[in-house]
Amino acid sequence: MELRRYFSEEGKENKKISKQGYFQQRRKLNPEVFRELNRDCLNDFYSSKEEVKTWNGYTVFAIDGTKAEIPNSKENRETFGMEGNQYGAGQPRALVSGLYDVYNDFFVDLQIGKITESESEAAKRNIRELKQLQVKKTVLIIMDRGYPSIEFIHFLEKQGINYLIRLSSNDYKKERENTEKEDEQIELEHTYSRLAKIKKNHEEEYEEIKGIKSSATRLIRSRLPSGEEFAVITNLPASISKDAICTEYFKRWGIEESYKTLKDKLRFESVTGKASIYVYQDFLAQMLVYNMVQDIRHSADEQVEEKTAGKDYKYPVRTNENMAIGLFKEKMIKLLVESDDSIRDIMFNKLQTDMESYILPVRHLPSHERKYNVANRYMDNIKPAF
Repeated sequence: MELRRYFSEEGKENKKISKQGYFQQRRKLNPEVFRELNRDCLNDFYSSKEEVKTWNGYTVFAIDGTKAEIPNSKENRETFGMEGNQYGAGQPRALVSGLYDVYNDFFVDLQIGKITESESEAAKRNIRELKQLQVKKTVLIIMDRGYPSIEFIHFLEKQGINYLIRLSSNDYKKERENTEKEDEQIELEHTYSRLAKIKKNHEEEYEEIKGIKSSATRLIRSRLPSGEEFAVITNLPASISKDAICTEYFKRWGIEESYKTLKDKLRFESVTGKASIYVYQDFLAQMLVYNMVQDIRHSADEQVEEKTAGKDYKYPVRTNENMAIGLFKEKMIKLLVESDDSIRDIMFNKLQTDMESYILPVRHLPSHERKYNVANRYMDNIKPAF
């Protein structure tokens, strides 16, 4: 339908492309082209010190994994693996690990792997991709529970990465029990059992750390409104306060919201073919589209902020993301195939102006304990852009 609509608008209604012909051409497209294009776009952004928003001089990223639905084909089951449910049935799923800039709203990288893959191993590939970017500022990566292993901390230190990782209640209990302060330097002991686990899964890293007695890190603890203990480890310097670090950790929520945009608004999991190459193509293409939309929104939001300055709004306003995605889909391909530079420039400015005309209030509501509710697949309060 998309191809038919495009050719119809171009006045080429008689142009016919069969489903078989379309998929034959799709198989020739290397998915990595989208990663290369994304890298080029982001290098242009990060090479500019003025544009990049930071925190205490750090460019702040979040890493998190998510499970993605993929078409149920034999090839996908073999490539990505299966995830079962309580009834014993299994569905093919892929593990997607995202590296997200929480202040500048870009997905720097997506890694797509087997559902059984360790999230920390996928995160290492995210970080290697990050190292290829021209990020001028010092990097800080925020991660949730599931990443604080000694082996992974060693990897981060070796890569020159600053980290902020939340601990679960069972992580490093002995070290935590021996601390008196809420903000303290500690040593994570390289016990026999910990080293044995590293040796089993990471032989190379084991050889590097087996002669070291412990790993130094900074442990910070506080209490959540629910009364639950909140604990993180970090290698940020003592000059950054405990309260500032605890507050900064929750910026990680931006990657959760962006996954929601990918899945609900960009139809990330609606893969357009059963072959595994289409999974890689669609997922990486949607990452690029997401970043292109956000880039235009940044400029549109700046204009909206100028236009609404001094006006009596109860809350700050920003462009409507769902409308921005719909407008992008409607205009971008025509804009890209336009050969006249001046016309293309007019079309681009018109696209941004259209985005500026749809705004929403930004409400910062008090946080609450997260509740897990069973929701319908399609929500009645969000009408998708496409």
